Amino acid sequence: MRYILLLFVVLAFACQPEEEKFTSDASAKLRFSADTVLFDTVFTSLGSVTKRFRAYNDSKNAVNISSVSLANGPNSQFSIFVNGLAGPSLENIRILGGDSILILAEVTINPQDEDLPFIVTDQIQFNTNGNAQDVDLVAWGQDANFLRDSVLMCNTTWTAERPYVIYNSVLVNEGCQLTIEPGTKVYSHNGSFIFIAGTLSAIGTADERITFINDRFDESFKNAPGQWGGLIFLQGSDNNQINYADIRNANVGIYLGTPDDDTDPDLILSNTRIENMGGNSVVPSIDSLVQPGYGILAISSDLQATNVLVNNCQINTLANIAGGNYDYRHCTFGNFSFDFFRRDPSVVFSNNLVLGDNSLLVSDLSVTMSNSIVWGSLREELLTSNAEEAGYSLTLSNNILRTQTEALASANIVEDPKFLDPAEYDYSLDTLSPAKDTGLDFGITTDLEGKMRDSQPDIGAFERIE
Repeated sequence: MRYILLLFVVLAFACQPEEEKFTSDASAKLRFSADTVLFDTVFTSLGSVTKRFRAYNDSKNAVNISSVSLANGPNSQFSIFVNGLAGPSLENIRILGGDSILILAEVTINPQDEDLPFIVTDQIQFNTNGNAQDVDLVAWGQDANFLRDSVLMCNTTWTAERPYVIYNSVLVNEGCQLTIEPGTKVYSHNGSFIFIAGTLSAIGTADERITFINDRFDESFKNAPGQWGGLIFLQGSDNNQINYADIRNANVGIYLGTPDDDTDPDLILSNTRIENMGGNSVVPSIDSLVQPGYGILAISSDLQATNVLVNNCQINTLANIAGGNYDYRHCTFGNFSFDFFRRDPSVVFSNNLVLGDNSLLVSDLSVTMSNSIVWGSLREELLTSNAEEAGYSLTLSNNILRTQTEALASANIVEDPKFLDPAEYDYSLDTLSPAKDTGLDFGITTDLEGKMRDSQPDIGAFERIE
């Protein structure tokens, strides 16, 4: 009987597939899908995205990884998960012949009271059949100013030394001012807004632009619309200025809802990029009419814009609705269908607005636009609406417009402006662009990037210098 059992064991082992037989051969090393796992800048005290890589066993036989561990052990700022098991140290991880295992890595960086980004490193160490192998972990940490559900103190100033990270929105109260200095970076979490009931003064320079953007840095979020709320100017807000700024990846770039009895600009906007606007959520505390996808949405307000680029917006790059007073010089409004299906024109001017109860809100509208470009992938990129119950003044001269409406085309150019590469956010002009040297001289001496305009300025936000 004993011989029968022994024979059975021998036969069972002989029938075992090669990939399940373990080898202790030192030549059976692991192969990794990455030798370094790199994390983009991570704000201190906040967790990172999860990075993934695989460890492969190229041997025909199974191997036993006797240990997988972080070099810094329990003191590491990194965390690892191997086949679903949490580190920092694991033993006897088996990989079948020709198979692989999945390793996840995350990092949470402790504050170091430093203004400049700093580097954090560790290693994942593997020991297999006497072979010591490792994968480097590298992350850039950044101390930041964190704001959560905050009503800012009056006369607050944000400086460029450390970025500002916003969770669940901030409010500039009525009668108060927020000053943002050149080079300041403002990162907002998903669903977070900057509400301005008082005054915003965000004045950068050509070399030190102010940035408003989402707080996710991994590649898939770099140009993704709808990653935060946007800048929301509430009724009563006035004397606002934004100069040399970039506003990216929000639900709404700028919402201006500041009706008043004068025609003075509630917001002076200059040398600013607004791009990648969209998403699914409704702007809170405003109304259901404000859907994500507007670059600039102004309702019954007053706005002056110079050297402004607005592009890649799910609904409109620019909408002036229910009246107001607007002046646009050397602006570029470009909208194509790179990230979403479009059916709305790039620009809308209207002296009326249909409300949720089907009543009509009307107010006098005055728009002046010169030396500007309105273009996109639709046959008609400019829509106007005039209700007789209110005044309507639309002065469009020396622009490049994509329109089939004769009255709008008059005194303007209806010809492809020949942007260099709008799919890559490059709305500067090709050397053969009809916008080149065809602008009127309004004394605007520089373009969006701070480059000098010549005596024959180009139409749009960019000056091409040969």
